[in-house]
Amino acid sequence: MVYSGVDRCSVGHLDCVHRRLHGLFACYGFFVARHPLPFLVIPVLIAGFLGIGMVRLNVETSTEYLFTPTNGPAKDERREAAHLFPMNDTSDFDGLRLANFGRFVRVIVTAKCPATKTVVQAHVLDEMLRLHNFIRNVTFPVPYQQICAKNEGRCVRDPLIQLVHSNRSRYLALDFTFPATTAENEFLFLGESLGGVRYVSAHHIGSARAARLTFWLTDSELSKAWEDEVIAQLKNFHSDVIDPKPLTSQAIDEEMAAMTSAVIPLFVVSFTLLITFAVVSLIMLDWVRTKPMIGNLGVLSPGLAVLASIGFLSAIGVDFCNVVGTMPFLILGIGVDDMFIIVQAFRHTKPEDTVEKRISDTFADAAVSITITSITDFLSFAIGAITFFPSVYLFCLYTALAVIVDYVFQITLFAACMTYDARRENANRHAVTLQVVLPKTESGDKSRTYRLLCSGGVKRGDKIVAQQEEHLPGMIIRKFYGPFLVKKPVKAAVLLLFAGYLALSLYGCTRVNEGIELENLARDDSDTHIYFQRQAELFVEYGPQVMFMKTQPANYWEKDVQTDIENTISELTSTRYVGTASPRKVTWWLHDFRNYLNETYGTADVNRPTFMSALTDFLEFPQYRRYKLDIKFGQNRMTIDASRFLIQTNNLTNANLERNMMTTFRDIAEDHGLVAYHPAFIFFDQYVAVLPNTLQNIGIALAAMLIVAVIIIPHPLCSVLIILAIVSIDVGVVGIMQFWGVNLDSISMINLILCIGFSVDFCAHISYAFMVSRMKTRDDRTVDALHQLGYPILQGAISTILGTLPLGFSNTYIFRAFFKTLFLVILLGFIHGMVILPVVMSLIGPRGRTDDSDTDGKLENGKRHSSNAWQIRKPTVGVGDFTLENVGAG
Repeated sequence: MVYSGVDRCSVGHLDCVHRRLHGLFACYGFFVARHPLPFLVIPVLIAGFLGIGMVRLNVETSTEYLFTPTNGPAKDERREAAHLFPMNDTSDFDGLRLANFGRFVRVIVTAKCPATKTVVQAHVLDEMLRLHNFIRNVTFPVPYQQICAKNEGRCVRDPLIQLVHSNRSRYLALDFTFPATTAENEFLFLGESLGGVRYVSAHHIGSARAARLTFWLTDSELSKAWEDEVIAQLKNFHSDVIDPKPLTSQAIDEEMAAMTSAVIPLFVVSFTLLITFAVVSLIMLDWVRTKPMIGNLGVLSPGLAVLASIGFLSAIGVDFCNVVGTMPFLILGIGVDDMFIIVQAFRHTKPEDTVEKRISDTFADAAVSITITSITDFLSFAIGAITFFPSVYLFCLYTALAVIVDYVFQITLFAACMTYDARRENANRHAVTLQVVLPKTESGDKSRTYRLLCSGGVKRGDKIVAQQEEHLPGMIIRKFYGPFLVKKPVKAAVLLLFAGYLALSLYGCTRVNEGIELENLARDDSDTHIYFQRQAELFVEYGPQVMFMKTQPANYWEKDVQTDIENTISELTSTRYVGTASPRKVTWWLHDFRNYLNETYGTADVNRPTFMSALTDFLEFPQYRRYKLDIKFGQNRMTIDASRFLIQTNNLTNANLERNMMTTFRDIAEDHGLVAYHPAFIFFDQYVAVLPNTLQNIGIALAAMLIVAVIIIPHPLCSVLIILAIVSIDVGVVGIMQFWGVNLDSISMINLILCIGFSVDFCAHISYAFMVSRMKTRDDRTVDALHQLGYPILQGAISTILGTLPLGFSNTYIFRAFFKTLFLVILLGFIHGMVILPVVMSLIGPRGRTDDSDTDGKLENGKRHSSNAWQIRKPTVGVGDFTLENVGAG
């Protein structure tokens, strides 16, 4: 009997889309089996051609570009600060007033001897001065004096060194205020120069565990070369007293470049692990039906997909970055998962059928499955590309393309490989030697070695339909795991544990830390990583000096204007982010200028001409010249078009405090017509943007997955359960990763996006198998669904974890965080698909149909007689009236 397309949609209990795909891939598989050679050769040629594009591979290493949101307000604030208050780094440089981080070499110095708990000792100081001179004397490519940042014609000196040079004994006696002091009639801020301080009284310290030396440079290519030379020369600096750890302005970008090359050995390990796993998983004792070579070839398709995707995008000018370096590991896992599904479907076909019929049946079932998973994975990454984080965008772009290319290669290249292997099996050839061997039923008179290592296959003419060899894992699921899971006490225990899991996950979500720390962008064993660790441990008391810019002209000589700004300053300094006891916590030119007016004129309330004339004189005094950088004069210097003041922050010990400080300051500044800014805000913006961006992408992806779920599983309850499972997995990943030392950042955002696609893979297939099961009771349908798809799901989970496992042993946080979050995604997805969802379906899932009287609706000895994992009731499968029977007859 042949159903028309419309009839089939109405009688088949399943959606029309699935039936048409089923018939389409049946015909496609038959065609590939008839003509495998083009499908084998053309994909390889295409991959090789596209791979040539890798010669144009451009690795983007800019930390700011990759890991900060493109729409971050700080980028606009920086442009405004640079425009209103320009700085010439060869004449009027001031490191505290930079609109960007500037170019520099910094060194954090600690004492080597454990007994030496302070760097404020004579012998330590002597070594620090030797280090300081060692760095200044680096002369390649040019002497330091030619590329140092200058103020008043002199190289800007490190404040700590300036204090020592002005009065060595004063420094060693700790006879100075902290963090602000003066030397040689100049204001010095030491909050960034001494760390791990111990106070003996207000503003006086008794010891300091670390010192930081800073060498400011001009922004030039020569300065870049000089930075590199300093790092190289420091390897030759040896001291038994101090332990210096350097940082250059380009260190993070260089670390990013080093990570990209470091991932290559890990990829080789991953490739080897997956090939080994694939081969072992496909080995059987039947040496004809076993498929070790297919295990090798199954890794080829995703490997070529990676090559083609990277080559194509590189050729059209899309940047590559170290985060994208994790994509090949993921695609290998996805590709091997698809391979297992195809092989599993092939093994459920009838050995006595023709090669064309077996490949046709295989792709009628498996191609529908991998089409669904590829669509969901592609949608997840395509939606993930809707982001303001370039690192996430690039990863999702590369991965989305690789998923599609891998899918195409699976149904072409790997389909051809399966065809040739099926021909080998049909000719009863040995899987390794390719020699014709005897079936086991005819090898009784052969030696034990022959029967063990050579025989296999089936005798021509034998019809083996129901009594095919069953894999041990499938048998365990059918006989033991499935029946155990549907026992009432087990169901109750699963639901109780699930409630505990949700409680723990929700608690973890309340403790989430957002954003990626700079130290996590460097390799664990690098000096850069150690530098940032010391900075986080020892230099947290004094945070950034935030500038507040009044960008519109104002009459600063008027009392009301001064009072309004004073009130704003009072509101800002009363926040928890400004220490109440800090000396000089506010740096505002008007404070010192009013004192100057009082000393000069006896009053600070003067008219406009006097105010502007006196201001010009005031700015010429050496101790006040730095304020020139804070005032933008108008025409004829008779108006002030813009000005700024700085506020010192304190004790910003974690990312949440940094984010809250920035948002609080911005809100207060906006209320008073000011703009708050510091170069660090460029990175702090990620703390604000990462959560909304993640929730936005998850929301869009959930809506898309709901549509997909409705299409592939036409039952509203199952669709809702799948969406709830996805939400549960995402909540679990976010909550648990906090206990594993992973922040909510662009790396974990990638995996939360990926989580949605993988969750559908795990949960939708089990739900689908439950829906199409011929069993009558919910418990039997649950066991049947687990038996049909439990082993492929297990293989897919293991292959994906193995594919990314080498990243877990990387010395880089980015790669470890990717593995950790992906591991949680796979583990929780597997648990939901194999434990939680089956239990829920056995309790509230749709009941089986009661109008069938065939034996397909019974479990005999716990086993259902079914030809394949996705077998549904189909008298004849085709597209319209183009049926498989007709094709086969042709």
